[in-house]
Amino acid sequence: MKNLFTIIFLLLGLSLWAQQEPHYTHFMYNQQLYNPAFVGSRNTPSFTALHRSQWIGFEGAPSSQVLSFQSPIMRERAGIGGTMSHYAIGVSSAWFGSAAYSYNLRLTPDLNVRLGLQATLEYLGINFSDEKVVTTSQFDPSFNENSYQDDYVGNVGVGAYLTYKNLFYLGVSAPQLYPNDIGLNDISNITAQIAPHRYINLGASIPVTGQLDLMPNFMVKWVDHAPLSFDLNFNVRYLQKLTAGLTYRMGGSGKGESMDGLVFFQIHPKFGAGLGYDFTLSKIREYQSGTVELLLRYDLRDDKGDLENPRYFKKK
Repeated sequence: MKNLFTIIFLLLGLSLWAQQEPHYTHFMYNQQLYNPAFVGSRNTPSFTALHRSQWIGFEGAPSSQVLSFQSPIMRERAGIGGTMSHYAIGVSSAWFGSAAYSYNLRLTPDLNVRLGLQATLEYLGINFSDEKVVTTSQFDPSFNENSYQDDYVGNVGVGAYLTYKNLFYLGVSAPQLYPNDIGLNDISNITAQIAPHRYINLGASIPVTGQLDLMPNFMVKWVDHAPLSFDLNFNVRYLQKLTAGLTYRMGGSGKGESMDGLVFFQIHPKFGAGLGYDFTLSKIREYQSGTVELLLRYDLRDDKGDLENPRYFKKK
């Protein structure tokens, strides 16, 4: 339990020096969480659900869930969407909700740029009354061991999302524009801070044969005063139904954070499912059995028009 609380307070108390947002192996299918300009880009109303269990076997290990909806409006000139996510580690829990709007600037018949704006609300709570909490000082004034400390804050985010035919996409975003202080107790003046994150996403669909496509994806993440992080992914898609690939995640020390394997199967034109597994490379690998991630996506219609994102279908 001592190691767990070391992790918690590094994440919360020293948040300016570490990335706070959870990683997702299926980041290429989950871009709405990072970029409000993505809403409407799939040209069909759709739901996406994701669950991630990190560091299996490690007591109090992180777990996260995401549920999102997005849809084109105004004859696909704009998009709207909403996202709800939950992240828990040890006795702490965070909820994040956002409402997003995007507008499509169709520069040419093949080139589109979406500009997005979102409003966000985030909640953080720590249950100090949990029976697993063990303190090193009986008279620590920073918190009341029999209390539940929580707070919530609001923010705004922006993004841009460029697509060329069904071949290439590029996204740049800041889901939260300014830092938020979250107070965690009524005695100490020390608070946790939610630091703004910035993202760059890019990817392509490269036809190899009539049945096979190579689909690389790349995500860069950075926070002020924290090391730069990135995910480098290579997927192969067969018959526009089965997609499988590998991702390298930079982070941790030495060899990086993890090597991730993922697979996505388009079971039906309206329904697809994905499964991912992270092989941990950092030092924590000795205390856990890897990370599992499950993705489900449901489209309300199977005719997605001509501007479908390159990660999913070919232009009809």
